Parts: sequence; structure tokens; C-alpha cells
Amino acid sequence: MKYLIPIFFFFTLNVSGAEMSNSSNKQAFELRQKKMLQYYSAIDSKRSNFFQIAARLKLGQEIERCRTDFMARLEEPSGDMFYNLPMMGAYLHGRDFWTPEIHAKTRHVWKTYFPYRGDTENHWVMWHAALLLAAETWPDLPASEWANGRTSQENFDDAAGFLNSWFNTTSTIGQGEFDSPDYIQVYLGSLLVLYDFVQDPVLKQRVEMALHWLLADYAVDYLGGAYTGGHSRIYEREIINPLRDGGVAFGYMFFGDTPFPKDAPLGFPMFAALTNYRLPAVIQRIATDRSKPYVARERKRVRNVIRFGDELNPPVYKYNYMTRNFSLGCLDGGLQQPIQIHTWSVTYRYDGDKVDNLFALHPYYSARELGMFFPEKLKVMVAEVVKSKGTYNKEDKWTGGSPYERTFQHKNSIIVLYDLAEDTPYKHLDYYFPKSLSKKETDESGWIFAQGGSAYIAVRPFKPGDWSEEKSCSRLRSHHLRNGLVTEVADASDFPSWEAFKAKILQSSLDLSRLDSNVEVMYNTSSGDKMKFRFPNHRILNNKKVDRTVAPLFESPHVNGNAQVLHISHGGEELTIDFKNDAITKRIQGK
Repeated sequence: MKYLIPIFFFFTLNVSGAEMSNSSNKQAFELRQKKMLQYYSAIDSKRSNFFQIAARLKLGQEIERCRTDFMARLEEPSGDMFYNLPMMGAYLHGRDFWTPEIHAKTRHVWKTYFPYRGDTENHWVMWHAALLLAAETWPDLPASEWANGRTSQENFDDAAGFLNSWFNTTSTIGQGEFDSPDYIQVYLGSLLVLYDFVQDPVLKQRVEMALHWLLADYAVDYLGGAYTGGHSRIYEREIINPLRDGGVAFGYMFFGDTPFPKDAPLGFPMFAALTNYRLPAVIQRIATDRSKPYVARERKRVRNVIRFGDELNPPVYKYNYMTRNFSLGCLDGGLQQPIQIHTWSVTYRYDGDKVDNLFALHPYYSARELGMFFPEKLKVMVAEVVKSKGTYNKEDKWTGGSPYERTFQHKNSIIVLYDLAEDTPYKHLDYYFPKSLSKKETDESGWIFAQGGSAYIAVRPFKPGDWSEEKSCSRLRSHHLRNGLVTEVADASDFPSWEAFKAKILQSSLDLSRLDSNVEVMYNTSSGDKMKFRFPNHRILNNKKVDRTVAPLFESPHVNGNAQVLHISHGGEELTIDFKNDAITKRIQGK
């Protein structure tokens, strides 16, 4: 190996309390693992999938059926990386149960089936993780025994090279497919299988570091099972019901503060139920401690821009204000991912363990947007995307970014501006007011006041619109090229009454006199802060220009980092993930 990786531990007098906390978290996690395995293995299906097979074998159930179903799935490989990664996970977790025929057939799949590498970041992580594990499982095969025509060593080197490059890029300029409520399951699932079975010790620790990194990133924006704030990719089903996304089961498994997620996808989370990886207790506490409101800033990167841009990976700036009852979070706006980006939202808890979103968007689509990120011919792109992402070109969709949208947030207040082009397909913006709101009132001043759980929400559209009722929401549609809104959110406990909240908001000052001429607004928040925003990127806070270019990768009370180093801290416990020196350091200090 090129170098050995040190793991340093620093302890002071309070070790015993921290160790007891860590031990308790470990026991609770193992109980959740067992519950997840039992639930998923009991689901009846004509033929078990790879996740069910791995779960049943772990529990020692239906061994012969597992062998039969596994062999049947080996006979019909399909699904590319979504086949190979679960296959290798099930194969390695169940290795002691397999017959010689199954061992031989699994190896034969790699000789005869060549999976597509995909075109997104989660595809590439899955693809290379599966390839690396296969190369280590059958380490001495010649090129003729692999469908891609490479030797085992060449495949290992290729896969390890990609994964190390991805670790370095993510810890330097951020993920491109960042903070996705759905695709986080793919990243975590792939890394967990790698952690459990990768043989290379250097790579194993880097995988552990990556798991810590991604889960700390998740923890900062986590609220009662929901991944809050702006997202690179999200499906409409997750907008409408945030607790049905792919990451919810991982939140349940690792953070343990929500009911069992029986309505969420439970495929990749099986690898969390099977893993030997243990989340540091400090990250779990960050995810669940909402005793004090906080601001979290993050910097990610735009997915590779291959056309119509001057920079390969422009930065993405995130802002999130988190409290015990709600989150207000955003990206800075524009086209930072194709098709499924979610720019901003209020996420609130209600009815004990439920979560919902309030937001607005401009429904934009174009071949040019797709051409920024995909290499195919422009004239066929929209039709091809609609085949798999059916809402992409719809005027009433609830996902997607727009080049004509920008945001400016300060704590619990956000300004969103829209400057729509004359030739854009849809010349309106839509507001999503979920049906879970317990109150919704329109004031003669133009403010819309709403309550979701214990969150008081005030929305001020800049231009009027028309209401329509839908199954999951009340939709407000506003047809104006230069448009926007202000939103403030507060905890109900901060006010003596609902009327007091409304009165406080009505004392704020909003200047729209330059909206139509300059796409510029000025807003004095109910807390007295002065926000001035001119489209696209001129932001002034309390008479001082906001300079986002100096933003680190992470900045918050508990998670801070930049340039490949992440510092995680809570309650006297510190954890540092250092990809620059390939080290994990832990420190427990007296309070």
C-alpha cells in the first residue's frame, strides 16, 4: 500500500458518559436493524429480489427458496448498475449459504453481462462499487473472463480510481447530485456494501470516511424524517409526501427518531439493516437535536456542464434555517441540475410525526437545459426525457429549476425573484399550499397567512394570481413575467397568538417600486433586517453586499468544513474527517 492511514483518538475525563451514550445508540440501532430485516423478509412476492434474499439469509429463513430465487435472477440479468450492485450485495452477504453452482453462476454473470455505466453520479458510484467488489472476489481472472475485456486487476484499478476520485471531488468542491431525498439511498447503500466487503484497508477507511461525511451532511438538513431545504433531484411523490422518499428509511435506521417507515422504499436500506458500519453518536445527536434554531450554509457543485456554459462545475450555494418545528431552506437558483431540482421550500412538522412542504416554482423546460448536461442531439432530448420523467414538460409540474429564478434568504426570511423571458414555454409561477395547513387566510394587504403544525407562515406574492384546488394542495398561479414573493416563517410559541404573528408581519416593509423596471425589491423583515435583492445575484443585507464566493463547503454550529476536511461536533464530542491526510480523529472533552 502507498501509505497507511492513522486513526487518532484523544480522550479527556468525560469518556465514560460518551461511551455509555455510544453503547446505547449501538443497541438501539441493532434493534432497528432486526426490525427492518423482519419486516422486509416477511413481504410476500412471487420471486424474492436481491434485498429480500439477503434479509432472509441474515435471519436464517427459507434458505432453499433464497437459493432458488437467487439462481433465477442470475439467469436473467437486467437493470445494469441497479442489478449488479444489489446482486453483489446479496451474493456477499449470503456467501456462506451458496452452492458451488451459485458461486460459479455469479462469476459467469460478470463474464457475459456488461452493465451500462449510466449517466449520473449515483449510477457511477453504484457501477464502480459493484465492479470493485467483483474484482476483489475473483482477483486473478484474465481479460477473457470479463464482459468488458479487462483483467481483474484492471477492473479493480479502474473502480478504485473512480471511487477515490469521487471521494476527493466530493470533499473538495461538493457533490454534483447533492442532497437528493431519493438518491441518497443509492449512495449510502453502495457505500455500505463496500464498507462491509472491500478488502483493501486503505479504501475501506476512505469508504467509512465517506459514510460519515454524507450522513453528517444529511443530519444538518434532517427534520423528523425529512430531508429539508433545496435538492439536486427529487420526484413529485416526495414533494407531495416527504416521508415516502428513498432516504427516510436511512434516517430511521441511523437517527432513530421516527416511526418505522413502512411506506418508504425499502430496497437499499436493507444494506443498513445488514451492515457492520456504526454511525458515530455525535452525528446522530446532530440529526435529532433541534433545541436551538441554527443556520447551515453549504457549497455544492453543478453537475458537469458540457454545453452552453463557461465553467464545468459552477458552485451551488445552499442556505437552511432549522428549528424544532420547521425548516426554511434554498439553493441560490438557476439551472444547477436538469429536470428534478427543487430550489426552495418551507418544511414543517404536524400531527406529531408528519411532514409537509410549502414552496413555489416556475415550470420551465427546454432542449437547451437538457443540452447543458446531456450529450444527445437537442431536437430529440425533450421527448426522450418525457418517456422516463413524464412531468418534465408539463405546465403544472411540481419539480424543476428555471434559469429565471433566484433566491435570497436570511434566517427565517426569503425573497424569491422571477424574471421570465418572453419566449419561455410557460409564463407563470405556481405556489404549492399543502392541504395539511390548518389555517390559510388572505389579508387585504396581499399577505397570505398560513399555519402548518406549530409553524406560522407568511407569504407575500408580488403579483396577483388565481386559486385552484387539487388533491394535495391549493395552487396559486400568477401570470406575470417579472414576479416573486417574500416568505417569513416563525414558531408559534414565539407569539402570544395567531393575531400577534399577523400583526408583526404587517409591520414589515416591502418596496416593489423597482420590480417591473429593474427586477429589484427591498424588504425590511419583521425582525428588522434589511434585505435588498436585484435579479439575478445582487444581494444586500443590512447595507452590506453578500459575498457567497467565500463560502466553505459546510458552515453551521455543528458541521464545518472545507478543502477535504470536515469537523463534526456536538456536546463535547468532536469528529474530524480528513481526506487530505486520510485520517479520522476523535476527541471527547469535558463540558
